[in-house]
Amino acid sequence: MGGLTNLWRSDRVVRLAPAGAVACSAMLPLVQVALAFAYGGDDNGPGLWSIAATTVYLPLHLRHVWYAARAVRPPAASWTMAALAVVILAATPLAGNMWPRSYTALVVSALLVLPAPWSLAIYVAVVAAAAPIAHELGLPWTTAPWLMFSVLAGSGTLLLLIWLSAALTRLQAAREQLAQQAVTQERRRIDEDLHHSLGTALESLAARGERAAGQLARGESAGLVAELTGLSDDSRRTLAEARQRVRGYQRSSLRTELETATTLLAAAGIETRLELPRDGIPDTIAQQPRAALRSTVTRLLRDGRVRACTITVTSREGRIRLELRADDAAETIEVPA
Repeated sequence: MGGLTNLWRSDRVVRLAPAGAVACSAMLPLVQVALAFAYGGDDNGPGLWSIAATTVYLPLHLRHVWYAARAVRPPAASWTMAALAVVILAATPLAGNMWPRSYTALVVSALLVLPAPWSLAIYVAVVAAAAPIAHELGLPWTTAPWLMFSVLAGSGTLLLLIWLSAALTRLQAAREQLAQQAVTQERRRIDEDLHHSLGTALESLAARGERAAGQLARGESAGLVAELTGLSDDSRRTLAEARQRVRGYQRSSLRTELETATTLLAAAGIETRLELPRDGIPDTIAQQPRAALRSTVTRLLRDGRVRACTITVTSREGRIRLELRADDAAETIEVPA
């Protein structure tokens, strides 16, 4: 079960989901063509009309499915929807009494392309009319209700696949956006930190250097040596502070990691709560606990059974402890001081 869940959550499945929805949507019309020949008897006319009409409308229908499975509205959707409806309805009296099964493509495309409530009205009307139309074309009443149920079940299955593919696409896009926001937020924090600390120190050093250069140009040697010596010492201290801050930036912000984890879990539909200590948390987090935190969050995202998660941060004897409790299971991560 765990392997299947991991496969379902993988990026590869997200990329292949639209293609799978298109493939499943193409199977039903091909079955419809085979039924037209099977129920046509010695008369191949209905089968030929069925092939001709399917050849025309199927690319339009699959185009709707492809865009919808990727959570995108197809261009000129109203025109392609109108063309699809004209072809399917015009072929109804010619393609045999099993042709109303192709109404599955009609109602699915209507729900994908048209706005509510028109799409819902068309869906109900076409599904309800499938059985009477098939009976008028010669299908016995004992079989006609089955045809209506076939349209209802087939459209429901396809819509589920398409909407699930679109949901996976939106979830992946949301994760990428959240990751980008986290990067932007961290860059903004670093920029503000450098501006308020090293920026002020560098401006002071530049001003002092200009004053020293002016004294040297005017031949004012009194106090120049002391000024240059102090400038050199301050430059070394500023350089040491810059190196220290760079080493600190190489370690991610603990608060940023926690907020990113909370946002990702919430975007996946997991009710998440973050509890922080009143005395604050460290500014940075080391590589090992950061990797453990990300690994735990990834596992929770892949486990479709998780409904709620609480991330609790506690401080004991100078050490920070992270506890992730998902439903009834809990995992503790130690953060070095």
